[in-house]
Amino acid sequence: MAKKKRNNAWVQDYFFLIIPQPLEDELLSSWLTRVAIEHRRQLPIFLTLFVKKEGNQVSRRDLDFIFDEKFLENLASKSNLKIEDIFKMSLRSEEGYLFSCNECLYPPLQIRKLTDKRTHNGLMYCPKCLSEDKIPYFRKKWRYEFYNACPKHKVFLTDRCWRCYEKINFAKIKHFKEICICHKCEKDFRENLVIKINSNFEYGLKAISWFEKGLNDGYFIIDDEKINSLYVFESFTALRSIVDKKNELNLVDFPLIEEYKIICEKLEKYNSKKALSIQKEFLLTSLVFYLFEEFPNNLLKFVSNNKLTHRDFIHGFKDITFWYKEIIDKHIPMENKIGREINESEVLGAIKYLESIGVRVNIINVAEIVGCHASIHKGFIHIYKRIINS
Repeated sequence: MAKKKRNNAWVQDYFFLIIPQPLEDELLSSWLTRVAIEHRRQLPIFLTLFVKKEGNQVSRRDLDFIFDEKFLENLASKSNLKIEDIFKMSLRSEEGYLFSCNECLYPPLQIRKLTDKRTHNGLMYCPKCLSEDKIPYFRKKWRYEFYNACPKHKVFLTDRCWRCYEKINFAKIKHFKEICICHKCEKDFRENLVIKINSNFEYGLKAISWFEKGLNDGYFIIDDEKINSLYVFESFTALRSIVDKKNELNLVDFPLIEEYKIICEKLEKYNSKKALSIQKEFLLTSLVFYLFEEFPNNLLKFVSNNKLTHRDFIHGFKDITFWYKEIIDKHIPMENKIGREINESEVLGAIKYLESIGVRVNIINVAEIVGCHASIHKGFIHIYKRIINS
């Protein structure tokens, strides 16, 4: 005789039985996993039973970036916590400070995605921090793009178990111990080896602390001006791709120039790149910090030494902030470039780009993207008029 399926739907009407208090800067997924462990359930099963029928589907998504008011309200009512306390654990609470997002489904570049097969995964941790915790938990800041090392313990973050090399995945935890135990081999992350940061790398730790303080304060002081943290972090994403010039980088005054070039060379050669990619991100964060330090002197050195133009800092970047564009316009004036030959594909590309971002197509806007003067460069004017009139 076939067994009847047990109906667990009634559980959804009950409060959580055991409710751990959220810890300082704790990730929502970390807290939910700790709640699930207390209920002796895997996270997907716990969400299915106690929160909603689609719990298995929810756990496959980025729990820390979901913005579903009903889901958050449900968690608040089940846990007897305020909805503000639940929202504070979500990465969405950093919107307006770390990133801007118009109903985006996936984390922006300021936040690491959970899985990036090319390099490493977004869920990272500091073994030293976990070992000092009375109750181990995962921090929100460990998912910020700029946060690649722990300034307190002077070690690089890591993203996996160092015994079985499995990535961190809360949904796969089957044991009912602590969140810092590997789901595959049950190695304790607190006992993992750490990659210490040598004294010559400490400039990078200074960079992380500077970005962290600015985020916590909600503003940065740059060139004696108070700048909204959102503007700086959105500028960070553009500058990060510009400074990543590998062996072509010419910036002798940057304190970690040799270390950066060595890491880039190793990444070209070695197959095992996980730890190296984290170190490279650490150095790129340091490079962006260097551009903001002693502003605008270091930025101008970078521009001069690497023969960069206004167009290098503006062209191809979507949704750049007014503040970023303003500092680039002010310190890296657009060159007339009368003698530079401009071809039709450049002008067509600029027109298509403006159309794609919903900006009006006119000769001034197109010239700005191409990187020439709208009324002086005769070759550009001729090509633009031919395209528009065709």
